[in-house]
Amino acid sequence: MRQRIYDGPVTDAGPALASAAAAAVRLGVAADERARFLAAVARALRDHHPAGTVELSAEDHRLTAVIKVGTPPEGTVTLATAVGTAPRPIDGTPAARDGAASPDGAGSLDGTASLDGAGSLDGTASLDGAGSLGGTALLDHLIELQTMVEWSQEELEQTNKGVVALHAELAENAERLRKASELQQRSLRAERTARAAADAARSRLAFLAHAGSTLSESLDHETVLARLHSLVVPRYASAVTVWLVRGSGPLEPVPAASSAAAPSPYVEKAYVSGRVQRVTVARDDPHPSRDLDTRPGREPLLALPLISHGVTLGVLEARAAAASFGTEDIAMFRELARLTAAAIDNALRYEHERDVAERLQRAMLTDLPPAARLEFTARYLPAEAGLNVGGDWYDAFERPDGDVIIAVGDVTGHGLQAATLMGQLRTALRAYAMDAEGPGEVLTCMHRMLSHLQPEDLATAVLAQMSPDGRLRWSNAGHPPPLLRAPDGSVTVLHGHDFLLGMPFEKAAIKEHRTWLTPGCAVIFYTDGLIERRDASLDHGIERLAAAFRSAEGELDHVADSVLEAMLSDSVREDDTCLLIYRALPDPVAGPDLGTEPLLSCREGGPDA
Repeated sequence: MRQRIYDGPVTDAGPALASAAAAAVRLGVAADERARFLAAVARALRDHHPAGTVELSAEDHRLTAVIKVGTPPEGTVTLATAVGTAPRPIDGTPAARDGAASPDGAGSLDGTASLDGAGSLDGTASLDGAGSLGGTALLDHLIELQTMVEWSQEELEQTNKGVVALHAELAENAERLRKASELQQRSLRAERTARAAADAARSRLAFLAHAGSTLSESLDHETVLARLHSLVVPRYASAVTVWLVRGSGPLEPVPAASSAAAPSPYVEKAYVSGRVQRVTVARDDPHPSRDLDTRPGREPLLALPLISHGVTLGVLEARAAAASFGTEDIAMFRELARLTAAAIDNALRYEHERDVAERLQRAMLTDLPPAARLEFTARYLPAEAGLNVGGDWYDAFERPDGDVIIAVGDVTGHGLQAATLMGQLRTALRAYAMDAEGPGEVLTCMHRMLSHLQPEDLATAVLAQMSPDGRLRWSNAGHPPPLLRAPDGSVTVLHGHDFLLGMPFEKAAIKEHRTWLTPGCAVIFYTDGLIERRDASLDHGIERLAAAFRSAEGELDHVADSVLEAMLSDSVREDDTCLLIYRALPDPVAGPDLGTEPLLSCREGGPDA
């Protein structure tokens, strides 16, 4: 039902606004909506034709203000509409045409308006006891207030929107930061994992490089295996065992003191197949299982074939130091097995060649002539380190004319080639010495033979020829000088040094030197292995040898042993050593006068070394 609340001229703004305000309150219009409604009505009252009328009506909780122009009205304009939510009944009858409406607080409209006891509206409005305001001033004041309120609401709304947007942005940034933090944490974990893997790989590569150099340093296979054990246990394995095949025999543990008497089936399978075998066994049960069992009391094992130059030498058996062998561990052990196989193969080859060379050399060392005018003793000691064997030799024999030939030599190089060349030189010496005039001619012929037939090889030798009359002639081709000891113990160095055999001097001749031997005089021939040391000069070594030769007493064998003990007890023999000592026996044959050539006579003595 439509109810008219107010109908009056536009010029009576106060009563119209008072009626509109009272009606909006009674209809339960919200405060902000009520303020907008009153502001709209105030603007219309101010801006429309002064001859018009304003009508307020309520229908279905809707409050409507309409401006009418003309009599009868030429047209109507709806000013504003407000909707109430909790309306109260609007009492009274429609206002009279004189335009006065009064909300009296009880709900009646009597044509005048009184606002909250602030004054009476009798065509004009009285506000807060401050006096009368014209209709236009009142409208302007209300409009200004509403404009400020709307501006404040708009600003507040924009502020609220900004705060909401800021909160949304902060939430979005927080989510972005959270995701970035998670990504960073994953990246850090991945980086740590990659760094750990790189460090482990670098450590394994460094270990393999160190293992390769350590294992290849030795030419003794047992030393190689001992070093392998110290490298691997306990860092990479709890135990290692190497099984080797000797000739056509079975697999045997090295060293032989290993607790296992026979290889396990997986070791034999690795040897036959040439493939790595990965198994698990119980700690107290030698029988393996192909299943990778990780139960307590079981441990993983690897059996890796040792292959070098296409030949399987044996098997490397390793027990894991950790819970299992990882992929990287297996790859590392494969490379370690390859390095071990190469080192063992080299050691076994060198040991075989050394043994052959030593047997060949010993076979070529002749028996010394029986004691007649000269007493002989000789010693040959192979090197204790490496393959330094095969080049040193000695020889002594008697010619048909009664002269005795004594020689000691050394061939450059080691091994079978040096031993073979040594045999050739010894054979050539015997052939040349049978008819030559003296030792110088013999060494000159040997030099020309070597430089012509084997120009890349060199050798040293000292050769002496002892006549029945006691005359001693000698020549030296680049060899350490002999020492002569008189019966009174004084020692003399037999100087006289020429070029090495095989040097590029085709027409050169080696000189000859002479002296006399009286009963009791002894001469020592030797090779450089007796006097040569890394930390001392050869002259120092010769002085030490002279001192040891001077102090040695007794039988000739005892003299030789005393000299060797004094010279070799303080170091490891890095080269083979050859020693030959001969001594003039009593009742020598007196020698004739050899002219004006100066002689170094043992009978007459000589300068001490």
